[in-house]
Amino acid sequence: MWRPMLHAVVLAVLLWPAASAGQPQLAEAWRPRPLDVNAPVLQEPTVQQYWHFLQNYTEVPLKSFDQANAPPVLRVTNLDDATFQQLVRDGVPFVVDDCTRGFDEDAISEFECKDFADRWPSGNMRAEYTPGQYHIYLKEPDWYTNIYPQRSNDEHMAGSRKIAGPYIWHVKDEEPLKTKRSVQKHWRTPYFLEKSLANRVEANESFEFWFSLAGGGTFSHADAYCETTISMQFKGTKRWRIQAFPEIRHYFNASAFGDEQIYNGKQHVRWTPETEFNVGPGQCFIFPTGYIHETFVDPDRNDHKCYTASTFQFNHPRQVNLYRSYMSRFSMSHYGMGEPCLDKIESYATLLQDKSRFTAPPDKQNMLREAERVMQMVDSNGDGQIVASELYDAFAAKKKATRKEILDRGDFRYNWRSMLTAKQKEELTEESMRVWVEDALQYHDVSRDGQVTLEELAYNFLHWNVVRSRQLALRKIREKKPEAWVQKALEIEKDYLRRFFCEDPACPALAELERYGEHMKSSKKAAKAAFRKVRGMFEGEEGDEVLTMVDRTSGNQEAKRVSELKSEL
Repeated sequence: MWRPMLHAVVLAVLLWPAASAGQPQLAEAWRPRPLDVNAPVLQEPTVQQYWHFLQNYTEVPLKSFDQANAPPVLRVTNLDDATFQQLVRDGVPFVVDDCTRGFDEDAISEFECKDFADRWPSGNMRAEYTPGQYHIYLKEPDWYTNIYPQRSNDEHMAGSRKIAGPYIWHVKDEEPLKTKRSVQKHWRTPYFLEKSLANRVEANESFEFWFSLAGGGTFSHADAYCETTISMQFKGTKRWRIQAFPEIRHYFNASAFGDEQIYNGKQHVRWTPETEFNVGPGQCFIFPTGYIHETFVDPDRNDHKCYTASTFQFNHPRQVNLYRSYMSRFSMSHYGMGEPCLDKIESYATLLQDKSRFTAPPDKQNMLREAERVMQMVDSNGDGQIVASELYDAFAAKKKATRKEILDRGDFRYNWRSMLTAKQKEELTEESMRVWVEDALQYHDVSRDGQVTLEELAYNFLHWNVVRSRQLALRKIREKKPEAWVQKALEIEKDYLRRFFCEDPACPALAELERYGEHMKSSKKAAKAAFRKVRGMFEGEEGDEVLTMVDRTSGNQEAKRVSELKSEL
């Protein structure tokens, strides 16, 4: 029998008041605030409205940042499944302080860097930011005994000190299967992922290892993953600074926020971290798509040796409330322009309806009629509200065609599925159905009351229609000359902002776009830069990796982007 998941979830949190005996601490007050279905669909909540730990946050310039006055990141222990799922669906960044609870002495979390070298000497990894160290064998002791500081950036938390990039061992996709299976014998999955078959397998198949000596770290960046990421610290203490993915109001400000791109005023927004915190041995940091972060293994807090951590993703549930709330900015970033993140959320946004209905020019009345049609199809008791059980009955209740469509359009056909037994495949399918139903319900339930009304459905359909048609209109611009392309793109962007973002004629966002448009029209250089950036991001080249190419004869080194190398082929 189908039973909808509880929306009132339980938290055991170090920073929250302890629950009294027999009376668990409820987390409803910590959820994102409801969205207003009467607001323009392209408007998005502020970070204070969305993330509870930031409700009293005030942005300050980096030079004024003081961790003593910053909001503390959410930290939890004894994480139950319902709480975990809600935090993930909401896209909350949080630390699990007992992440390795139950790990045995043979677990890889107990290994030192040298242990990795001794057990898997042929393992091949790379060093970030370090010329000439793109391919390093684990057997070479130099990587875990000597540090090679490369460069500094005054906006990084290390200040003027040069940092060394971490060594990253991509076991998941760059090692022979024999090596991967050998490592997996020592892999242990965090307890809060164990209930889900999909999460157990994905964690076991997707891990990579990060090795850092004291003085190592990473510059600020937003990862490319469409899923939630876990960074599990085994040895040493790593310091983190984080910032929510910035607002992007139009495609001319599109950005991937790759390594260091947000530093020094190079983007339309500045690096203004919200908080700073430590993650130590046995703890893990779980963070959503888009959260910009930098790290540092501070030599003042760590002995001068090598430290280990692991990063991996998991599948269930999806970050549906995060995507719904910030879909507009994600669509104008690498997540929507180069990565398949919006495609992965499409089945929720459309409730498996014909995709073409949502790529036509946006029309509020058409989307209302579409919502009325779907409501009539799903609302079995005719009370004007859709609940989880009705979604399950309409799409997932042993209906072969729609179950297949959920697996396909919902991106549940994971590449490790063939490894499962027939019984496990059945379990995975049913788990996927229930995850999809709850995800879909929460995506459309913008009032956060556990049910979906016609007004909510129509509002969300229009929102998806606007986001998708806007992007399609930009992609379809045929002009090849930068000035002509910019002129056409400006017309499209001003139209969408005017109709779906602005609440009155005096719209600062529209005025800013018009000023920027005049600048691009008066400067061929600016027009060309905008043209190349947006077109490049649609082709997946913005924020692409920088490789250090070494001439074997002369020894000269040259930094080149992958996109540049591709163009030379």
